[in-house]
Amino acid sequence: MASATEVHTAIENTDYKELLLPPLLSKKFNITDVKQDALKWNQEWEAALGSSTAADVLKEISRVLDDSVMIPSTIEFLHQDLRRVQGHAAEILRSLLDQGHFDTIWLLLGVAEKRKHILEGLKGASEAPTFWGQDCRAFCPEVTVSNLLTQSGKGFIDLLTRVLEISESSIAPAFLPNSWWEQASNLPNPWWEQPSEQSSEQPSEQPSEISPQRQRSESTKLLFEVATINRNKFIVHFILSSVLSFSYDVTDPGEKMKGVLDFMENTQGYVAQAIAEFKTTLRDKPIIRCENCTKTPEDIGQGVCFMVCSVCKAKLKFEVHYCSQSCQKEHWSVHKKACGKKKVTRGLSGTKGDSLWAYSDTDPVANLLRNIPKTNARFTLRDIGVNPCKGKRSPAAERQAEMLEADKDADYFLFTASGKPIRFVIDDLGAKMIFRINRGITMTQPTDTVGVKAIGEYMIKLMSKHPGLSRDIILKQLCAEYGDDTAEQIAKLERGARQQETGTFIESWVTDCSKLFGNFSWLALL
Repeated sequence: MASATEVHTAIENTDYKELLLPPLLSKKFNITDVKQDALKWNQEWEAALGSSTAADVLKEISRVLDDSVMIPSTIEFLHQDLRRVQGHAAEILRSLLDQGHFDTIWLLLGVAEKRKHILEGLKGASEAPTFWGQDCRAFCPEVTVSNLLTQSGKGFIDLLTRVLEISESSIAPAFLPNSWWEQASNLPNPWWEQPSEQSSEQPSEQPSEISPQRQRSESTKLLFEVATINRNKFIVHFILSSVLSFSYDVTDPGEKMKGVLDFMENTQGYVAQAIAEFKTTLRDKPIIRCENCTKTPEDIGQGVCFMVCSVCKAKLKFEVHYCSQSCQKEHWSVHKKACGKKKVTRGLSGTKGDSLWAYSDTDPVANLLRNIPKTNARFTLRDIGVNPCKGKRSPAAERQAEMLEADKDADYFLFTASGKPIRFVIDDLGAKMIFRINRGITMTQPTDTVGVKAIGEYMIKLMSKHPGLSRDIILKQLCAEYGDDTAEQIAKLERGARQQETGTFIESWVTDCSKLFGNFSWLALL
């Protein structure tokens, strides 16, 4: 056991190598050496964290460190040292987020690339100056690759943001909260009430006026505080090491990073940002729905255990889910035709049977595609129609929807002051596709202003000088269809385009996508 003087001297000199304690937890969980196989090392740590409690971890590390080596000035210095590291991290992270487009580039990277940088971060943190080295990983249940890769990597951005907020705050102590870890501070823990090894050997020469249980409780508090400081230091070093790995990749990009940087360079900033943000809305895996009532486990509540058709699972290795026996019986008349013979489900939204399962149930574009009639005929741009409205359309918008359904070749109908309809048809195939997608968003979700701004700006530019039409006439029609604030929303979009010296929203998308994917002549083959 290190003495108080040795501990304090080592900390003041920031020479943690002399203070590094034995890797008890790594040994206990039989963790692979991170230098041999980082991926296996991570998987083993994630499994260990999933089967342990914070109290288990504290009990184990108490074998080599307790309050006997800690004096008040030592604790205070540990806090100051953490603050110094956090202050350094805050400067780097703030600059990165404010100037470096870090979040956009990170979200656009593929899963394998993000995993590589996260593992490098964990390796760096394990080698950083802390008391327990890689064993500090056991104090950080939120720092797992699986957690940080959720929502296309938004999990990592969220952790980075929380660390930055804590590092920049004036609170003391500056600890990142975590309910799993903090449960260990709810004393007494059962194992702390056990007799210590010292008390079982022989009595102390000097009798203590403090009860053994109180002594142990105070010891736990000190140990928890020291471990919490090291936990936060490990997390900061993890973030910094991950960011460092990422920065090296940006400076000397590999093939994957180069593709993302080329995308950023060849598009307007908002296009890359919009795609990056869109990726965070994608599901990480398919959800489960009852094949009969369509409810998910979350819809029903905690404790529900969904059933699967045993015949389909045994014969086809295929799962058809039901929330209850009653739902399974009710659906039998439909399912029995394919049971054990064909892999057939209703393709409910978000499930494996839905080819668009990754997309949210509220995603307007995905719902447009889901609502396209499923026929053997070839899909064409005409199939991007109006679709049912989720809400209530105005009478003017309802008239527009009816006319578009009746004439699927028309992209929109504009009306003169006298009410005469003018058929608006777009010849450019790329613009036609993007216009129709935004039109679909507008017609199915009347409260969504993104779609109406895009199509309104585009039609004003192309049709405001058409005989019988003007900017004011078109805006008046759109306000009647989608609300009085539509004109101001479109005006804001137009002002933004003028400031950035770009074309309309739709034109910019067509231009940017053409740089990446070529022209849209392939649409003519549909």
